Amino acid sequence: MKKLRQLMMTAFVAALLLTACQPKEQKVYVVSTNDMHANIDNFPQLAALVDSLRSVHPDLLLFGAGDNRSGNPINDRYAQTTKPMYELMNAVGFNLSTFGNHEWDRGPLALRDVLTWADFPFVCANVTFDDTLGMPNVYPYTIFERDGLKIGVIGAIQLGENGLPDFHPKHAGGSHFVPIEEVLPEYIEELHDCNAIFLLSHCGYEADRETAARFPQLDAIFGGHSHTRVGEDGKQMVNGVLVTQAEAKVKFVTLSTFTFRKGKVVDVESELLSITNFPKRNEKVQAMVDDYNSNEYFRTVLTQNLAAVDNKESLGCLMTDAIRYTTDSDMGFQNPGGVRFDTLSVRPVTLKDIFALDPFDNEIIAYTLSGQEIINLMKSCFVTDRGPIYCSGCSYQYKVDDNGEMTDIVVTLENGKPLDMKAKYNIVMNSYMAAVFDYEHEDEGHSTFRSSNDLMLEYLSQHPEIDYSTVTRVTEE
Repeated sequence: MKKLRQLMMTAFVAALLLTACQPKEQKVYVVSTNDMHANIDNFPQLAALVDSLRSVHPDLLLFGAGDNRSGNPINDRYAQTTKPMYELMNAVGFNLSTFGNHEWDRGPLALRDVLTWADFPFVCANVTFDDTLGMPNVYPYTIFERDGLKIGVIGAIQLGENGLPDFHPKHAGGSHFVPIEEVLPEYIEELHDCNAIFLLSHCGYEADRETAARFPQLDAIFGGHSHTRVGEDGKQMVNGVLVTQAEAKVKFVTLSTFTFRKGKVVDVESELLSITNFPKRNEKVQAMVDDYNSNEYFRTVLTQNLAAVDNKESLGCLMTDAIRYTTDSDMGFQNPGGVRFDTLSVRPVTLKDIFALDPFDNEIIAYTLSGQEIINLMKSCFVTDRGPIYCSGCSYQYKVDDNGEMTDIVVTLENGKPLDMKAKYNIVMNSYMAAVFDYEHEDEGHSTFRSSNDLMLEYLSQHPEIDYSTVTRVTEE
């Protein structure tokens, strides 16, 4: 018996020594969201979820991957544009954000206001600003310390073919961009002594996958811009790098858990959490949202929608009809990226609906284009805006070749006749398309001195009822 006790004691001591020799595990928790687009109505649930997580993990980090604004007129047309979003982000306790392309929708001076309102920094490594703008609180990267660990976070924003993010070029003033891959190696090197390096990216899911494949020094990329819902658990490992994104409009967040041993990441787990299904609401944040939503102006009824719409093209047809008929043009065109929601239920349509459908309210530009130039425009939109152009006054069918380019375009005019390649047509489009789409045409265009929202309101004043539920004009063969 004595010998047995000695053996048991020896085993117990050995187990204690073995446990003591095991390296200590440390964990860092990150909640990430992206492309919130001013969906303030989900913030009470977001705040309650974050409160719940922080009660267990008080050092949790909360990141936003850009496009915090543009999508809700309650925020975007507030007296101090987009201030509600940042008051709410402060209330929830965001630790960091990067820029999305829509942060420039009111130009750099409005962006500067945002930076003064936010209680958290912004990171973006591939943008610089003229000193005269006096942009505060913006850095290429920042470093957080958690439980003795150093976590470096670099920011990034996407660039289009014109070298700018996807915003109206007139809003760039004093902002200068370079591709993120040109500067990322420099900042990764500067953060080489960090225990983990994250990229907070507004570059899109496919671009993030490419970045992960090229830069395995990164531990995670928290992404945005493409509104991608990455799996059911929010997890995609590429070359050992976590790549995640949580759809858009505060419907989901991703909770990522990084386990460290001896100061190095040894395990990564992630979980996609639903905000819309979370059963609790933060009462303080709910009161703030209720106050913002109390503006009766946006509840003004414009027309009655008679049948449910469930796709962007039908709403794009409504937008093109509005600018075409009110300007007495032959055709109207709308880029798909400018149609900001894809469903409309049977109900009264309000000012809030219209301003949310088209939050940019761009100037409408008129052109005289030949049939061939219209084909050129369609091809340019397909590449630049990553989708077929929406139209009024015509319909068309097309194919996509192996290179992803639009081919075999056949356009039929509203009167049933084919588009004449040599004939001239009066067409209208918004000023974003006029500035960004690169296609061969002679006419430089001229302003109608009317905005897209103005023309929509005029159109709806003449149509007390609308039904676009079955209206489509584009067919891919």
